[in-house]
Amino acid sequence: MLRMTGAARWGWQQRGVAFAIALLAACTPQGEPTEPAGDEPAQEPAEQQPEPLAKSAARAKEAAEKPRSNESYHAPERRRQLVESRSHTLAIEQLQALGYVDGTYDPQSEKSGVLLHRKAKTQRGYNFYSSRKSRGADLIDMDGELVHRWRTSRPGAWQHSELLPNGDVIVIVKDRELARYDKHSRLVWAVRGRFHHDLWVDDQEIYVLSRVARVLPYMHPKAPVLDDLIQVYSLEGNLRRELSVLDALHQSAYGFLLPSVSHARVRKGRQLDVLHTNHVEVLDGSFADRDPAFAEGNLLVSMRNINAIAILDPETASVVWIWGPTNLTFQHHPTFLENGRILLFDNGVDRSRVIELDPESRRIVWQYAPGPSFFSQTRGSNQRLPNGNTLITESDRGYVLEVTRRREVVWKFANPRVNKKSEREAIWRMTRVDPKSLTFLDPLSRPPSKPRPAAARSAKP
Repeated sequence: MLRMTGAARWGWQQRGVAFAIALLAACTPQGEPTEPAGDEPAQEPAEQQPEPLAKSAARAKEAAEKPRSNESYHAPERRRQLVESRSHTLAIEQLQALGYVDGTYDPQSEKSGVLLHRKAKTQRGYNFYSSRKSRGADLIDMDGELVHRWRTSRPGAWQHSELLPNGDVIVIVKDRELARYDKHSRLVWAVRGRFHHDLWVDDQEIYVLSRVARVLPYMHPKAPVLDDLIQVYSLEGNLRRELSVLDALHQSAYGFLLPSVSHARVRKGRQLDVLHTNHVEVLDGSFADRDPAFAEGNLLVSMRNINAIAILDPETASVVWIWGPTNLTFQHHPTFLENGRILLFDNGVDRSRVIELDPESRRIVWQYAPGPSFFSQTRGSNQRLPNGNTLITESDRGYVLEVTRRREVVWKFANPRVNKKSEREAIWRMTRVDPKSLTFLDPLSRPPSKPRPAAARSAKP
């Protein structure tokens, strides 16, 4: 019988996802998360040995093939059998369709804009975001005043957009196109394709999630499977290369995490969304000395439907690091921090949390988990700010919070877009931006620099 830790019990309540329950056999359970109580400062956890599948794909494979006297351990073939034996029609139905709500009913629908702003404790800046049904994006200040707006009449809402310093935005219109607009909302270029969820932009390239339906015999003999691709484009919109996330997982030491759907009855015209990859990020190599998996150019991804985040090596087209099963539930937006840890939004079933993970010890060292009042079922986002605070987008409900390390809420925003049914429109992600980095803005429109304390000013005696 499998033994579950407290962390697994917290997040492992997904009703009807039978294949997810089977994944309990796929990884050795982790230790309890470090959960500070009340407003006490977060404490660093005690040292913990990494799980057997920790450091690299090679060591993971060696560990997977070596039997151990641990009741929660199963050899790879046994894991596959467990996944197959626990497959269920409802799980297959959920793999065939995953809907997103446009908004959530809010009994306090009259609330709008910035609801709380404790200026002495917040990180100064502008806030960039797109609403669920909007064909554009807004840049607002800390008081909710509009600084700049992008709008287009082209079909399709902006699922996600990234702001560049010159005022251009790179935009995903889900399953339709990847596009670039200038600061005046004029189209620069557009590429048709099944783009979705997320993108990453650096000085030279755009990494974006796309997908294609393929019949993969190792997954299902007839039904098409959605293969998530990481495509790399130039800043001019030219495709340079691509990588299959599904193939990278399948051919790695972690391939056993793929759910068994080979005998599933799939309705005609449907496609199996096995991974549902929802994030991509390029590593800069700052922590490669800690683990080769964190090398420059490797890719951090989130695979929602197997409750896992992973690092892919694009040179070998393989997964070299993974974490999540038994600890996460339908997570979003993992991102590396300057301290070498990973911040991510763990959606849960009836409550969500934002966690900070030490990827070496695989321990949760900080979390924001206020309870059932904080929940986003299908989306979520987080950003660690320069002052140590965390900006959190409670996406489905259309709220954004800034919280301190002690979990005090010091800024709160409610999406002003509310329909006649009192449903507040969702926000995929809000990003706090340093106004000084935005070269397209009139200097007069930027907030004044924060004055130095009187004691710090120089004065002649």
